[in-house]
Amino acid sequence: MNQEDIKSILEIILNKLPRINFNWRLEGSANLLIQGIDVSVKDLDLTTDDEGINIFRSSLKNFQITDVYSEKIKGPSIIYNINGFEVEVNSYGDRKWDLFDKTKFIFWQGLEIPILPLEHAKKFYELIDRTDKVELISRYLKH
Repeated sequence: MNQEDIKSILEIILNKLPRINFNWRLEGSANLLIQGIDVSVKDLDLTTDDEGINIFRSSLKNFQITDVYSEKIKGPSIIYNINGFEVEVNSYGDRKWDLFDKTKFIFWQGLEIPILPLEHAKKFYELIDRTDKVELISRYLKH
């Protein structure tokens, strides 16, 4: 998935979501990529809360593949297929994982996107023992 793919998927999502404020943000490798880290992106990962999962569920229903309770995150996880790519929306059962108080909005390729800044993304990856991502972000932050 390249930046053009990411942009077109995010445009579809932003156009389908209602124009109300609710907690959600881009996570995973796409979050790192749009903040300047050279990383491969296979899918889009979004995080939201219980209110947000219902908003995504109704707004993106035409793209939905699965809607399950995930034991791994102790909450709902919905998988969508948008433009042939997987988009996963998660609502963590344990609110310590969501870090919504750290979410920031950035403008990227003309889109206003909620993201988790790199220093907080690093902390998140430390919490879930993803040392590969922690090292990658650490190298980038040193520059």
